[in-house]
Amino acid sequence: MKKNSGFTLVELICVLVLVGVLGSGTTLGLVYFAQQQQTLRRNFQQSQKIQIAITRILYEIKNCTSISTTNNIVSYTFGNTKTLSEINGCIILNDAGTAHILTDNISNLTASYSDKLLSVAFTTTLSNNATTATSLSIYK
Repeated sequence: MKKNSGFTLVELICVLVLVGVLGSGTTLGLVYFAQQQQTLRRNFQQSQKIQIAITRILYEIKNCTSISTTNNIVSYTFGNTKTLSEINGCIILNDAGTAHILTDNISNLTASYSDKLLSVAFTTTLSNNATTATSLSIYK
């Protein structure tokens, strides 16, 4: 009798099934990783916008000559009269009639000023509906 070498059909099918399962698992892992990277990138960009807005607000409030709050709108004089307010989910800096968006995706902006202390707080919505609260207290 002659001995035949090689693989049987059952062995080949088993190998193909295992390769398919491993390939689909790897693909799903890569897709999940890419989605998480996009979420992290969007959250990082939103955090940067918040940091830039806070830096601008701190600078202008620290150097302003007068300040007041009414209905969660901060009015101050820094060269000319400016206001900070929330409009359509954005913190808007109105500078002599020109509106500048400092950051977006915010809600619940509250502002108060008493005893030379300005308090500003707001909530930011990040990716996947995560939220973060930001509060800022500036002694003027």
